[in-house]
Amino acid sequence: MSLPLNGRIAIIDNELDQALPLMKVFAKNNLPYVFYKGDDVAFLPDENSRFNDIRLLFLDINLLNSRTASDKEVKSSLFSVIRAVISENNFPYSLIYWSRQEKEYSGVVEDLFANELKDRRPINLIPFVKSDFFPNFSDIETENDIDLIAEIEKIINAQHSYSYLLEWENIVHKAADKTLQEVFSSYHEFEDWANNANYILEKLGNAYLGKHYNDNTPDEKIKASFISFNSVFKDTLEHNVYTTDIPNAVNLTYDTSKVVGKVNSINEKLNISKDVKNIAESGNILVLENADEKFFGALLIKLLSKIQLGNYLRQQQKEITEIELNSFAKKELKKIKEEIKASWIKIEMVVTPICDFVQKSNKIYDRIVKGLLIPSEYKMFIDEKSEAIFVLPITINYNDKEYILILDFRYFSTTELNPENAKPVFRLRQELLAEVQSRLARHISRQGILFLDERE
Repeated sequence: MSLPLNGRIAIIDNELDQALPLMKVFAKNNLPYVFYKGDDVAFLPDENSRFNDIRLLFLDINLLNSRTASDKEVKSSLFSVIRAVISENNFPYSLIYWSRQEKEYSGVVEDLFANELKDRRPINLIPFVKSDFFPNFSDIETENDIDLIAEIEKIINAQHSYSYLLEWENIVHKAADKTLQEVFSSYHEFEDWANNANYILEKLGNAYLGKHYNDNTPDEKIKASFISFNSVFKDTLEHNVYTTDIPNAVNLTYDTSKVVGKVNSINEKLNISKDVKNIAESGNILVLENADEKFFGALLIKLLSKIQLGNYLRQQQKEITEIELNSFAKKELKKIKEEIKASWIKIEMVVTPICDFVQKSNKIYDRIVKGLLIPSEYKMFIDEKSEAIFVLPITINYNDKEYILILDFRYFSTTELNPENAKPVFRLRQELLAEVQSRLARHISRQGILFLDERE
């Protein structure tokens, strides 16, 4: 079943007795939900308290006490309620709107989401007639020919990607529950459960923060316990994904001509986070203020490949001689260097091991690698074959311009980071950070080969 298991179903109705049969169906099928009384604005969520995770919304179209209302009145009441319950960031979700008759106010709903609530438009707008499922709107569940849950599943399964995303959220929900069971599975044996739970949580936080645990606030200690939970949760989640049978599994198809959005922007979200709390946090990319131009100029020269530039020029001018090529390449290399310097961004990346950062054992020894952000069109001239150079496999949008991020492991050092000289702008996510650290370790630990040359 792909129906949301974690309270992501919402019901909006102005008459509780008409919503009650729907609630009973969800309860019977173990599906949590939230209910909003559509004609009582005082009890609707405000912008600061609402969540953005509703996946299925049941909406009574006429929230005006069952009286016959004009289209304008219906539209006005729906506008206010939906804006309160659904935020512009609540996506994706399907909307099933209830009515007494099949065509009642359908045009109003369509027009509302095509115009005033365009930023909250659901992926599906499905009309249901209440009496088809609950004859006479009785609060007593009545046998009928239509299975409500089956009909909802048809709606969800009709949008394959939507159904798979709901399934993933359900897997996450189950993995979180299993993580708690793994750690607290023997709670029945505890005479004082709270005391034992306090002990376990305290030890989990201590394991993450180490000897500096007692120096942290209660808030930070609890967060440290949560992070320790994450290690169990991640393993459990991955196992659940691998062992789950996906309902309605098909090969996804699409029309590339209708695809909106760029792969680069998705790659950026997968690998980079704008959430930066501390300048010394592992994976941070720091933009340097007042950096030494001469120093980074020398770094840039080591990044550029004269061979790759020569190959590029040879493709452009196939009749050029080697002597002419060498002379031309030298001039072009100087030109490219100046072009890059006109728009480069001097950076350094924090590569301090995460355990050292969280346990504050690095003190003034923050470990950094220097590098550059340069416009992406110059990537072809970077010496990516060098073991000392790491080029991020994705482009980065910074100040509305596409850049590539390059690190030079030859410029690895320790320092005390100063917020006045360096500003954290984004952070590499864990997997990419681990790849950088692994490549750095390999560069540092390479031994080379000792041999005697027999040539005269």
